Order: sequence, then structure tokens, then C-alpha cells
Amino acid sequence: MQKRHATLSHEEQRRHTRFFWRALAGLALAGICATAMMVARGAEQEKRQLLDNMQGRADVLIWALEGSARSFGHMRQNPMLNLVAEVARQPGVAYIALVDADGRILLHSDPALAGALLYDSETLRGLRVSDSSQSRFVPGDPDLFETYKTFTPSRPRAGGMGHMRRHMAGGGHAMPWANPAEGQAVFVGLDASHFAERLHEYVFHLSVIAGLVTLAVLGGVVLLFYIQNYRFSRRMLEDTRALAAQVIDSLPAALVVTDPHGRISLSNRHGLEMLGLSGREKEPLSLHDAPSLNWQALMDELDAGAVILERDMDLFRSRAKPLPVSLSAAKIIGSEQSFLGYLFILRDLGEIRRLQKQLRQSERLSALGNLAAGVAHEIRNPLSSIKGYATYLTEKLKNDKMAYATGHILIQETERLNRVMSDLLSVARPLELRLKPVRVEGVLRQAARLIAPDAEEKGVAVHLRLPPPGVFPEQGIPLDADRLMQALLNLLVNAVQATASGGDIEIRLESARDRAGKSAPGGGDDFWSISISDTGCGMPAQTVAQLFTPYFTTKASGVGLGLVISQRIVEQHGGEIKVFSRPGKGTTFTILLPAAAREEDGP
Repeated sequence: MQKRHATLSHEEQRRHTRFFWRALAGLALAGICATAMMVARGAEQEKRQLLDNMQGRADVLIWALEGSARSFGHMRQNPMLNLVAEVARQPGVAYIALVDADGRILLHSDPALAGALLYDSETLRGLRVSDSSQSRFVPGDPDLFETYKTFTPSRPRAGGMGHMRRHMAGGGHAMPWANPAEGQAVFVGLDASHFAERLHEYVFHLSVIAGLVTLAVLGGVVLLFYIQNYRFSRRMLEDTRALAAQVIDSLPAALVVTDPHGRISLSNRHGLEMLGLSGREKEPLSLHDAPSLNWQALMDELDAGAVILERDMDLFRSRAKPLPVSLSAAKIIGSEQSFLGYLFILRDLGEIRRLQKQLRQSERLSALGNLAAGVAHEIRNPLSSIKGYATYLTEKLKNDKMAYATGHILIQETERLNRVMSDLLSVARPLELRLKPVRVEGVLRQAARLIAPDAEEKGVAVHLRLPPPGVFPEQGIPLDADRLMQALLNLLVNAVQATASGGDIEIRLESARDRAGKSAPGGGDDFWSISISDTGCGMPAQTVAQLFTPYFTTKASGVGLGLVISQRIVEQHGGEIKVFSRPGKGTTFTILLPAAAREEDGP
């Protein structure tokens, strides 16, 4: 499910990325179109403003000329010629001309052009000269901007006009505006060579500014996308790290990662527990702090290029027996072929070894069962005949003490051999339990009563320790009372035989929680504990390890099947039997029985 979620997240990220780049392309196209429209509109406004400025300047010059004509009309001298020449010297003024209705120049900033033809009559009619000023770029000369209108100065006073006529009669120059005729027009030409340059410069600057703004907006969008993508990638990385940490910590095997010097950089809970480093997670740890294996030899082997895969080894731990493990190890190589450290994976084989041992025992029991079935059939019939004839001869020869004793011994040995065959068949064939609610206290009391005569005969005291009333469930627990009695008597007989005169045997019933200080398998009070302790000679560890092996016995007259039968009975009930023994101190057998019925398929 987590893998599917990660796949969906990556697909969602790719889908968002594709949508973003498409949206960004559309936004860029829209920005380019908007920039082009803005530049075109700005260029048009700038062009209109430049034209208005030039036309305004020309209008000012025309207004000055008309005003001068009103002011100088009564003077003898004609200062207008000097004024026109002076004004035409201003930067950007190409010429100033006053023409009549036929287009002939009456007054020009260049006196040499006076009397020349500026425009013919047809051209003047096409210009539609009026009282309102008009402007245009002169055809054939785009660097010349021309403004023109009807020349309309105010009419001078009568005395002044007569004086001007006299001045003209006396040989002075005639004033063309002294009695202006209809159709006179004034033309002002301005240098427009800077117009295109300024317009192009403005368009360039506006384009640069608009482009920078567009790029800034697109850059901001891209930055926001990468920030969002970074946050998403960071969240994905955190989720991946959390998932990896959870997977690593949940592994049933021990995982340990080190740097090239053997310092532990990563380990799951099982790894620290297996290496005996639990509780030291905050300390800087090294594999050399856990001398359970020859780690340096393993690292040297990996450096030499060897591959370690599922190698069976024993992990030596302090205050505990060696733990069988399966070791896999490898070198960690980075993306640039750099050596990053070592990876060790240790799998606990203790349970596997125990199951293998049980399997071998089951195979031995299976072979034994096949043998027992055939032997029992071949031996029991002759035994019945032998026992019958021995009983008959004992009755017939009871007056003959030697024959009577021999017949009695023959009967006893026949019965013993028959019991051996019965025990052998009990081990070999599946047990059939008849479960019903049983109060274990009653079974223990009966077992104590049955073993009491043998114990008293040997001088051994039997003590029964039961929980207070109300602790054990009134309805009892599901048991086969006869089978449980058989298992208990096997243990009690062994305890009596192993205990010297004056010793003690204790039978105790309690909850597994009360006994161990923690819950037994199943948790809480799911298990009840029956312990049988003696103060006998005890057993060494080698003997304890073989107690439940068929035909293993330390007694001269024993068969070695009693404990095997007891173990099978307990396991058929879903329980477990344990042994703790110290030489010279005694032995304790503990039976754990579940409080609820367990279903078992087969032996």
C-alpha cells in the first residue's frame, strides 16, 4: 500500500510539472503579446507627443511672428526681417517663410529666397491652408517637419498705415503685411532628424523595461514553482526516510551499517539487541564495542572482494550461550564509486535450529512408530501365551518354592515387557485427547495422593502449594485429566527416585504472570504454571539437553520414554514443559498450560 502511495505521489508530481511548464509557456506567450501591445501603444503615444511638441513649438513661432507684425506695423524700419532671421537661428528651426496666395515667398529667413516660389498654387490648394495650424512631414524629406496656417496679424491704425505707405513711396521696402491680402500663409520648417532617433530610443527602452518586467514575472512564477516543488520533494524525502526507517526497524533480522572504520551509522532495534548494545543509542558506537564476532576479519574479507551470503556463524555474547546466526555482508559503494562503509545483516537461527531439532525428533519418532507397530504385533501375542503358561504353571507348582518363584518372576518380567511395548506405542502413535473443563487443583491433589505411598516409603516429604480460593477459575480449564495425570506421575516418580531420604518434593500451581513477574506466551493469565521441584542430586547441562530424547535414561532399569510421553501430552494440550536443574541442588520441571483450549492437528 505504501509503495502504491509513493508511486501515485511521483505520478502526481510529474503531472503537476507537465501542467506547470505548459502554463508557463502560455503565460510567456501572453506576456510577449502584452509586451508587444504595450510597446506599440507606448510608441504611438510617444510619437504623438513628439509631434505635438514640434507643432506646439512651431505654433509659438507663428504666434510670435503674428504678434510682431501687430507691434511693428507702424514703425519706419522693418525689424521683422531681423526677427525672422534671429528666430530661424534657434536650434531645430530649418526655415520660416511667408507666402502669398500664389505660393511666392514674401518673407524668408534666408533673404536670398525672397520672391522665389515656395509652392505652386495647386500644391497650396492641396494643403488646405486655414486659420488652424496644420503639420506634416515634407514629402521627399522625412527629416523636415513643416507647420503652416493662414497669416492673420491685426490691421494697423490709419495713421500708421499712411506712414508705412509714405515709407514705401520714399524708397523703403514694402511691408507685405501692411495691407495683407487674402491667402497669405506662414510656413515654419523644423529639423525632425532627431524624431526617428528619439522614437526608436524610446521604443528600445520601453521594450527593455517591458521585457525585464515580463522576465521578472516569469522568473517569480518559476521561483514559486521550484519552491513548491522543493517543498513537495522535501516532504516526499521525509516520507521516504520515515518509511525506510520503519521498514528497517521492523525487519525481523538485525541490520547494521557502518562507516569504513567500523563505526555504526545505522542500526535497527534487533541489531542493537543482538549485539548487546541496547540502551546506548545516543552514544557513538563501533562494531569493536561488540566483540561477538571477529568483525575486523570480516571487513578484511569484504575488502578483498569476497562475497558473504548466508554464512552460518555463532554470535558470542556475555552471560549467554552462543547464538546461531546467518550472516550476510557487503561493501557499500556510492554513486561515484566511492567507498562508504559496510552492511551487515544477521538473522537469528535459534528458532530455526530448535525447529530443526524438533523435526529430527519427529522423524525419529515416526521411524520408531513404524518399528513399534510391527514389534508390538510380533511380541505381544507370544507374551500373552508366555504369561498364560507361567500363570498356569505357578498355580500348579505352588508347592514347589523354586518353581513358584521362577514362575512369579516370569510373570513380572512379562508384564514389564508388555508395559514397555505400551509406552513405545504411546510415543509412536498420535494422542487422542478428551478435553473437558477440569479444575487443575483436583488433578494435583489426586497426583499427590497417588505418589504419597512411594514417597513415604523412601522418606521423602511431598508438599502441595495451591493458589488461594478464587484465584483459579471456577469453571476450570479444558484438559484431558487422565493424560495430564499420566504426565504428572511420570515427573513425580522421577522426582521421588532422584531425591534422597529426608528430601522434599514441592508441587506448586500458580499463574504464569505471578511466577515470572511478566506475562507468559499469550500474555496476561493465558497460561497456568505447574512446577514440580525436588531437592535431589540434580543434573548437568549435557543431561538436561537430552532428557526428551527417546530411550535416553540415566537409570539402570529405565526405558527412557516417560519424559518423552509427558512432553507429548503437554504439547498436545497446547502447553510447554521446561527444565531447570543444578547439580547437587535439585531439579524443577515446569508445565505451562493454556487457559483456553488449543486445537492440534496430529502429534
